[in-house]
Amino acid sequence: MKIKWPGIVAVAMVAIAIIGFKGHQKRTAVAVKEGIPRVVLVADLSEADSADACADIIRSVREARARGIQVEELNSDNKSEMLSHYRVLTTPTVLILDRNGQVVSRFEGENSQTVTAVRTQLAQLR
Repeated sequence: MKIKWPGIVAVAMVAIAIIGFKGHQKRTAVAVKEGIPRVVLVADLSEADSADACADIIRSVREARARGIQVEELNSDNKSEMLSHYRVLTTPTVLILDRNGQVVSRFEGENSQTVTAVRTQLAQLR
């Protein structure tokens, strides 16, 4: 009997893909159970008490947390995997996530339009 290597390789690749997909599903399910934050704030958190737009954004996110919205605050110098996962390159950055951790809305910078948009989006969260 002659072994058909291309067929064996194809079956092995499919098996690896299925195992990888199942592992991804399991990690996602665990993350949802543990509570993925609905809002991620990346900023220089020491600016929270200042009078600039960055501080307005920080305070708006903290007000959402006070209303019960799950928030993750990261300082801009943090080396968290979350920063690379969501490709955060500028601060402040506010990410609104769905229940699966996918970005629904993204706000970067601290101009007045961004502050208004962040406040509007956060007010709509329940």
